[in-house]
Amino acid sequence: MAFGKVAAASLVFGILYTIMFVYMCFMYATKRYKWKSRFTILFAHAAIRIASQACGVAFGVLLWKNLQVFIAYLILGAEGYFSLTIASYYFLRHYELSMFGKSRLGSLNPTMGTWQRSLAIWTLRPLWAPWKFVRDNCIMIVDSWLIPANAIIIAGGSLMAQAISPDANNLSQDKAAELANTAKGLRTAGQAIFLIITCVWLLFVLNATRKTVAARLPRISKLACAVFIVIGLFLLIRGIFGVLQSVVWRLSYYNDSNYDANGLSTEFVVLETVLAVMPEFVAAALLNASWWATREQPEAIRHYQDEIATAGGGTKLGGAHESNDFHGNPETKRLNV
Repeated sequence: MAFGKVAAASLVFGILYTIMFVYMCFMYATKRYKWKSRFTILFAHAAIRIASQACGVAFGVLLWKNLQVFIAYLILGAEGYFSLTIASYYFLRHYELSMFGKSRLGSLNPTMGTWQRSLAIWTLRPLWAPWKFVRDNCIMIVDSWLIPANAIIIAGGSLMAQAISPDANNLSQDKAAELANTAKGLRTAGQAIFLIITCVWLLFVLNATRKTVAARLPRISKLACAVFIVIGLFLLIRGIFGVLQSVVWRLSYYNDSNYDANGLSTEFVVLETVLAVMPEFVAAALLNASWWATREQPEAIRHYQDEIATAGGGTKLGGAHESNDFHGNPETKRLNV
């Protein structure tokens, strides 16, 4: 057994994600992070990515001796992307609630309970009736799209792993080719949905930036929007690569030229690491760092807006669905979403 290229790349990011995980444990232990908050989704992402990288190390050592490790590597990679995409929406929702008191992504005081919300999402109700949620609960629509997309990618990954090793699965060449085509279609559809959801998130970020500038909020708020845009660009790179990996033969797991005696080829490992794993890590790290910039933000914004009001320069913060009620809403003082 050799320590291959996949194992080396996976080990590097496994260590980085472990550092992130330990850091987040410290933040929870010191009560800087709250369990019922947006950071918990990011915490889950770090844990999933550690498991994914561990499977990558195992696959780099065992190669095709244990196909289940490769399947787990693919599935956990998809789960990591899934959790990070969801987390990005919740972080943006928190920003808008902190700055403006309202957000199309979700309200400060939701009318639906936790169980009602979960039932609606898992029955995909926002998917079939989005007009009921688009005004102040768009994040439920996003969740309802991401769940089936995630399932489709996982199914495609499982079929792909079987198609890559037909002998180990007692498959004929025709059956393996059929599975490969099915897997390609599933993964392409799932990755396309993720890419669209990422593009929609960027539109929400641009809208939040517009409102921030129009409201003349402090520089720290504009910096937060700039960071969101950078995060969006990294997620966009990840999403585009995911789609290309499903449709471009050179980037495909099905391409025999992407494998050598030590597993995946050097070129393929570099592309996978630079265009998939690294963008996710950078985005997760930036989301983590946002706590330090926003921990006292609500009070700063209230003070700033009070100064504007005193000077007679009150500004309407949003469109027709948002009102400038942030600094007068006591609920925002304990905002933790």
